[in-house]
Amino acid sequence: MKFALVNNERCEPTPKAKGICPVCNEVVIAKCGKLKAHHWAHKIKQNCRNDRWETEGEWHRNWKNRFPIECQEKIILINGEKNIADVQTDKGLVIEFQHSHLTPEEQKARENAYKDMIWVVDGTRLTYDFPRFQKNIKHNSVLFLKIRKNIKLFCVYFCDEVFPKNWTNCTVPVVFDFLGLEDEEKANVFQRYLYFLLPRTKVKESDTSTFLLYLPRKDFLPLINSDWESFYTELISSIIKIQKAKRENAPQPVVYYGYRRRLRRSIF
Repeated sequence: MKFALVNNERCEPTPKAKGICPVCNEVVIAKCGKLKAHHWAHKIKQNCRNDRWETEGEWHRNWKNRFPIECQEKIILINGEKNIADVQTDKGLVIEFQHSHLTPEEQKARENAYKDMIWVVDGTRLTYDFPRFQKNIKHNSVLFLKIRKNIKLFCVYFCDEVFPKNWTNCTVPVVFDFLGLEDEEKANVFQRYLYFLLPRTKVKESDTSTFLLYLPRKDFLPLINSDWESFYTELISSIIKIQKAKRENAPQPVVYYGYRRRLRRSIF
């Protein structure tokens, strides 16, 4: 964890310091080594909701530091229990940054608890995730809607072939970061964007498609910190309306993807 209570004030770790965990109220000690980011750790191993912050890496910490200190590691009371979120903006949006493996049970638990949240996932943790995305995204997506000058919405077919399966059925948006710790100036074109995988808005149960928002990195914080709630609500509403209108007013064309040598029907 980045913050503990020292004399009832939130403080970052300093060498040899001691503090109190804001969740379980047990003693934590400062870990200020050279290999890992400075952090607080429980003096005695506890079954504490705050334990997962003790091992956060550089990618995780870099993302958190893009937000004001007062927005980081916010304690949220849910049914009388303390839950600590990576970030909660002043508009109430929770942002969870995920590098390590996460069980489906924990993933669903956080989504159910926070509800108004998004995930930001490190797409470079597993070696194959980014090459799979590069290989399949062009052949599995079509432009659906140009929202703003630099923001485009794509329809993605068979998204399990493009993204890790454990993230394709979330009830909240999942943002994939394929840059990791690389220098953005040296990155390829795919890595210069963030990819918002939206929750599936099925018109038919058989739909295997979903929607993907391409967002330049520089536009992420302005969007999140300004009008995200209204933007997202209008976006989902527009998707549903366009899907329904296209289904009711036009026949479904057959779309042929030659390299796979198989037929697919468009969601339109």
